[in-house]
Amino acid sequence: MLSNVARWIALVAALAGAFVWVVLASIPPAARGADTPPTEFSAIRAMEVVRAVGHEPHVTGSDADARVRAWLATRLRDLGADVSEQTVPLDGKPRQRLAKWLGRPADGVTGTNIVARLPGRDPALPAVAIMAHHDSVAGSPGAADDGIGVATAVEALRAIRATGRPPERDVLLILTDGEEIGLSGAKVFFKGHPLAGRVGALVNLDSRGAGGRANMFETGRGNGAMMRLYAGAIARPAANSVSVLVYDRMPNSTDYTPAKARGVPGFNIAPLDRAWTYHSPLSTPAALDPGTLQDMGDQTLGVIRAMAFASDLPAREPDAAFADLMGRWMIVYPVGWGWAVLGVALLLLFMPSRSSRAEARAVGGRDRLSTSLVMNGVERGALVTLTFLAHTALLLTALNALSGSGHANYYDRLAALPGLEVQAWLAVVTMIALLPLIRRPQIKLLAIVPGQAMMWIGLLSGGPAILLVILAVVAMGFAAVLPRDGDGPAGATVLLLCVALATQILAPTAAPFFAWPLLFVAIGGASRTLLPPVVGLVVTALVAAIGLGHIGSMAHFVMLALGAELPVVLVVALLAGLPLLWPLLPERDDWRVAVPLLIMAIGIALWVRCDPIAPSVATYSLSDGRKTK
Repeated sequence: MLSNVARWIALVAALAGAFVWVVLASIPPAARGADTPPTEFSAIRAMEVVRAVGHEPHVTGSDADARVRAWLATRLRDLGADVSEQTVPLDGKPRQRLAKWLGRPADGVTGTNIVARLPGRDPALPAVAIMAHHDSVAGSPGAADDGIGVATAVEALRAIRATGRPPERDVLLILTDGEEIGLSGAKVFFKGHPLAGRVGALVNLDSRGAGGRANMFETGRGNGAMMRLYAGAIARPAANSVSVLVYDRMPNSTDYTPAKARGVPGFNIAPLDRAWTYHSPLSTPAALDPGTLQDMGDQTLGVIRAMAFASDLPAREPDAAFADLMGRWMIVYPVGWGWAVLGVALLLLFMPSRSSRAEARAVGGRDRLSTSLVMNGVERGALVTLTFLAHTALLLTALNALSGSGHANYYDRLAALPGLEVQAWLAVVTMIALLPLIRRPQIKLLAIVPGQAMMWIGLLSGGPAILLVILAVVAMGFAAVLPRDGDGPAGATVLLLCVALATQILAPTAAPFFAWPLLFVAIGGASRTLLPPVVGLVVTALVAAIGLGHIGSMAHFVMLALGAELPVVLVVALLAGLPLLWPLLPERDDWRVAVPLLIMAIGIALWVRCDPIAPSVATYSLSDGRKTK
């Protein structure tokens, strides 16, 4: 039997390793200087473009945007590209929004796309294109959205030309206008530009932040071969098929949307960190992390160069399952291989121990063999896990409501994202610290009190009423029938197994999010069954560090994307990570550790709620009657 001290050491080591993993996965590469070889991407060189594009607001139809276009056209001609312009008519909602921003009627105002072509050896081949938008919103210099994309496109084109030999096919730069008022430029280009039908693959560059990794979050349909190309061409990938699947089902849109609707394969890349810069008056070149620009440039140049100099573009194949590991390696495989991952996990979970084999032989094999997955009380353990997850979801939602959810300025909440993410993780750790209380016998009447309290805190704070009530009913229902005992680790593992199997059947490109942690859980369980206790604990801590680090890095990306409004999605990550963490938890926990953690989470929520509105909020949002926190 391992001591509590050994478990504490293993737990701390696993969490420290996971934290290092998340940090390394989230940090962009260092910006490369002006002395970088001309055929490579240099963020310092590209920053010249950012400064030219993002030093003042330049909405569609403004004099400032005309100056940006003139500068870009001159730069692209200097690079040897054929440059033309395309008029973008505006009508309906785009014109109405533009009139509001300009402070005058927008009748007769048009946008202008810039289209540059670097000729290839065979103009009959399908072209590859890089797309970004040169317009900004009202009141924002737009150095991040989308100065970073424009600078990446221009520097990538310069690096391709610097090879000294023409690519196999044409390389296009499509710098659209009117993206911020309704994707106007992209719609017009793909509807009627003579080069639109020649685009065989596309990289779209956009931004909802100015720091962190540049994430590849969307692909075209049938991405199997395209993702193998991405994996082979990128030294530091940042992508996973779960985010691609989720984004594909969201109502969001970018300039890639019109192209994707026409079947153009490609990649959509954008950074999300430093979200306070999104549409912000503070979105200046100084606010942009050059490392993020380097990251976006390395990925863009890598895939564009691989396609531009190839004799053939990747064929359309079934969507692949994929994910990066620590932002250093990429695993891509056909979704059918997910069954092999689950099969290996099942074999390890139900692998008999050597001691149990000997005991079985001694009694003629009549006794059931013990395995790495102890099934005693598994159904009760599953109920304990569901109770834990339901209460965690309720606490996350209630704290988010306490911080101002429901009536906050959206851009103010983006500014508060770092604090909100810390608040959410404090809530998760609080609930983990309370696991001993959940597992102990308790008075049924008192079991529903926490759910009631969290629900009313959320409701009185202006949170989402329907979601709070549903979560409270579920949490109190589970608590009311909570068993007196149960194997929590086994229950959590079986739940993860069921979810992994269901995902593999219904949405196989999302299966890695659950199947990979399940495999790590199985490796840890088998090691504790087959190896000496100390060695088994070491292996369990190691695979927990890897699994929790991988889950944590993906959860960080989710928090950047959705956490300001929907931190409850962290429960999905907790479902995948809890079976890894549970075997390391000391048997004699002190639930009182949860008290200071919860106090800190509440303190952050109240601070976010009471803090004055951030100076970074979009100026146009203050004229919409949303001045409150």
